[in-house]
Amino acid sequence: MNIKKSIFFLLIISILSFISVIYVNRAASFQKYAPKLLKFEGKGYGIHQPIWGNKIFTKEEALYIHKHYYWNKYHGNRFKSQAIAEVLIDHLINAGEGKGGQNIIAFEKIIGVNPDAKLSISDVNVVNQAENPNEITNAYVEYRLRYYRSLKGADKNSGWMKRAKSFYVEKPEKKQEPEENIIEDYIVLPASK
Repeated sequence: MNIKKSIFFLLIISILSFISVIYVNRAASFQKYAPKLLKFEGKGYGIHQPIWGNKIFTKEEALYIHKHYYWNKYHGNRFKSQAIAEVLIDHLINAGEGKGGQNIIAFEKIIGVNPDAKLSISDVNVVNQAENPNEITNAYVEYRLRYYRSLKGADKNSGWMKRAKSFYVEKPEKKQEPEENIIEDYIVLPASK
């Protein structure tokens, strides 16, 4: 009897593990985002000493801060789209919520929810139902570019623009209708003498 219970227990654990792996792989991940974040943050890992304390932070400490005080706060793991989670949370790390939560309000307007400057789980659920998440990602990149251009010294900080543009995703190509006279494009004229 104990063998049957043990086998049943192991089977249940295996099934639950399989389900959790599927769920985790369908969600955005801080571990996938971290290398990109560190690339842009550079030497200080993006931790500003006046906010987090006057010390030199290790890479591990910086990643802990970014994950727990940004990624988790803004529900990063609840997004189905890695690209959307990254473009939004990266901006919140880089620029903050903005005056009156303007950076979150812009995102809420893009996704079509009530702009209350508080990113909620229900907002994330709306995003997760989007038919084309790339449109949301690219729209928020456009917002970021406009935001950075509006800041004093934007012309001196081209890294802001480069960082924002790195989050663009390919737009799906539209099928083009076949052209009637396609042969014209392939006529080879004799070389002139």
